[in-house]
Amino acid sequence: MRVSLNWLKDYVDFTADADALAHQLTMLGLEIEWIERNGAEISNVVVGRILSIEPHPNADKLVVCRTDVGRGEALQIVCGAKNMKEGDVVPTAILGAALPGGFTIERRKMRGIESQGMMCSKRELGLGDDHQGLYILSPDLPIGADVKPLLGLDDTVFEVSITPNRGDWACMIGVAREIAAKNGVPLRIPDLHVPEGDRPAEDYAAVNIEAPDLCPRYIGRVLHGVKIGPSPEWLQQRLIAAGQRPISNIVDITNYVMLETGQPLHAFDHDKLNERRIVVRTARPGETLETIDGQPRRLTEEMLVIADASRAVALAGIMGGSNSEVGEGTVNILLESAYFNPVSIRRTSRALGLQTEASARFQRGIDPEMTLYAANRAAALMTQLAGGTIAAGAIDVYPKPVMRPAVSLRFARANTLLGTEFDPQRQIQRLRSLGFALISETSDACTVQVPSWRPDVSLEVDLIEEVARLDGYDDIPMSLPKVHPVDAVLAPENRPLKDIKHLLVSLGLTEMLHWSFGAPDEAVKTGLHDRYAQMVLLQNPLSENHAAMRTTLLPALLASIAANINHGAPDIAAFELGCVYQDLPGEPLPTQSHHLAVALCGKYMAKHWSLPERTVDFYDIKGIFESIADYFGLEYALEPIDAMPLMNPGASAGIRRLSDNTPLGCIGAVSAQVLKNYDIHQDVFILQLELDPLLVAPKPVATFRPLPKFPPSLRDLAVVVDAHTPAAELRAAALKAGGELLKRVDIFDVYTGKPIPNGKKSVALSLAFQSEDRTLTDADTNASMEAILVDLTKRFEAILR
Repeated sequence: MRVSLNWLKDYVDFTADADALAHQLTMLGLEIEWIERNGAEISNVVVGRILSIEPHPNADKLVVCRTDVGRGEALQIVCGAKNMKEGDVVPTAILGAALPGGFTIERRKMRGIESQGMMCSKRELGLGDDHQGLYILSPDLPIGADVKPLLGLDDTVFEVSITPNRGDWACMIGVAREIAAKNGVPLRIPDLHVPEGDRPAEDYAAVNIEAPDLCPRYIGRVLHGVKIGPSPEWLQQRLIAAGQRPISNIVDITNYVMLETGQPLHAFDHDKLNERRIVVRTARPGETLETIDGQPRRLTEEMLVIADASRAVALAGIMGGSNSEVGEGTVNILLESAYFNPVSIRRTSRALGLQTEASARFQRGIDPEMTLYAANRAAALMTQLAGGTIAAGAIDVYPKPVMRPAVSLRFARANTLLGTEFDPQRQIQRLRSLGFALISETSDACTVQVPSWRPDVSLEVDLIEEVARLDGYDDIPMSLPKVHPVDAVLAPENRPLKDIKHLLVSLGLTEMLHWSFGAPDEAVKTGLHDRYAQMVLLQNPLSENHAAMRTTLLPALLASIAANINHGAPDIAAFELGCVYQDLPGEPLPTQSHHLAVALCGKYMAKHWSLPERTVDFYDIKGIFESIADYFGLEYALEPIDAMPLMNPGASAGIRRLSDNTPLGCIGAVSAQVLKNYDIHQDVFILQLELDPLLVAPKPVATFRPLPKFPPSLRDLAVVVDAHTPAAELRAAALKAGGELLKRVDIFDVYTGKPIPNGKKSVALSLAFQSEDRTLTDADTNASMEAILVDLTKRFEAILR
């Protein structure tokens, strides 16, 4: 929103310069994006009167004017405009003048005739795009006066960013109210005098609200005998300063009052309304409406419209229809001022892709008590600037009054949260200055009624924020918060999750964070099966790519890898730990579970002269998984993975917990097709792990173990088993069958080929036996070796090599 300081001074007095005021507003919450100083480039442009106009002797399209600028002899100025006449008053740039764009006025000859200045159009002064002719000013302006204050070119304009919850800031009075409250000065709201005729408005029009939930209040005022024409200069200047294009007096007044009060208005040509009545209803099946921008709109039954007796004539709170638009022939007006449900306006605006100044204000929430004032303010201005008669009274239909809540504030609670020592009266005074009405007061607390323009306030903390905001965040003393240590935590899983993150960071990984949203197409693109594509759809998605709750972390992780590679960072070691969501048929809510995804690609480590370069491989990602498994005390098996387009079947595996055969995830290389889908041209290795089964399992407790006093006995064992037998299962079986003396089992070789039969493989195990109280003999280790071989033969049909 653009805020003109010249206009703002109509409502509040302030002495601060533009920069100081911008800082003050920013600290109040109105972020000033930039400051525009109108006319800063303009100098030596004065009011001039054309005394004579003569044809140029050497050019048919030019004329020679003598212009009085109040400085002695009239200036001779060569001009190409055609819209002026003798006696017109125009802005005149004299010799040495500067205009926007760095243009300066010098004495020069034009087709042999000397020109001593330039008479200006609106565009040449930065007042719009009109360049069809000179800017004809009011004949009452003093000749020779500087045009900058007369045309608003001495104004400063703030571009203000307004937060979605503060609709009251989207108007001049709302901004002035903040300045008045901050500085302790009065707020001036223009007084109203509405000259009315004798006949009541109900004799000319009727209003019926069929959807009171969507339109709690609708006000109509009727005017007869208006004359459509251009707005006066002061009104046009204010609209231009606010970024609006002047159209006509009636339309400009509705825009002016909207910018002043925050209440959007709409003027209907009363004679174009069938039966001259208004019906506020939802659209009928298949109903269409051509809006004033000439675009046909197909409406749905959820959209609120303003209709007459037979058809829709406006999109409620968004845009009027061309079938009831005010035009040059309009003489009778029905003026609308209404309060519409913000959610309804937001949905309609988004569905139609139609965002307007009116819809932006209704979506934030306007003041339902401002509707009558705004209607009266606009009607009074219309009689002043367009003539006509206002019918007596307003048609005010208010079936569902908007209630103003009462909220209590504990003075001690405010000081505790803010770290201040504000006395109670100081807190009450801050709230009163912002329009909160005091209902009751005790020594400990007070209760206030929230003003109608503040729908964002409903809780005690909202009042505390108002006290802090108005007193000044900069003035709150810095202090350390009081911490009360407790044994219990609100989310007990947070600590192990943080510990896992610390572990991964210690392994050289970087954490990535992504939205918890995704799209079914992403799961398909990543090569995941149907379960991952059955996502929980959002009713109000941010975009098509964020239309559902994610079922896996991998699509976003792979997309980030592709983005990093494209930006020249191909060496990646990253992880994400977050929640995924799975829809459950028949259940009101989806399941939520914690997943971990790790990805490696590129070089194993940064280039160093002392080490050879190598790229990451399967064993790097497997090493990270083994560290995680050690952290949880997990005994696992890696097994051939089922058909999954995500993974390269020759370099990937499924992960299964041995204690209960629970599948936990997968590990390995991403398939070439999925890499192609993401436009990745290098190998990527991933780990996907479900954490919830591990988080609920008891974590092994680290215990002290002294260094062994007796040497170990090392043995090797090689067996031939079926090629599909997981080597990890052989290791686990050997460790279990070896008894207490067997301390460690490692796999040091897996071999296929001659002389091993087809369909078989040789797995070599390294076994370490050790006793804590004696040196082992061959008899001790032979007994354990025999028990291991018997168990492997029985369970896996293993044959000793």
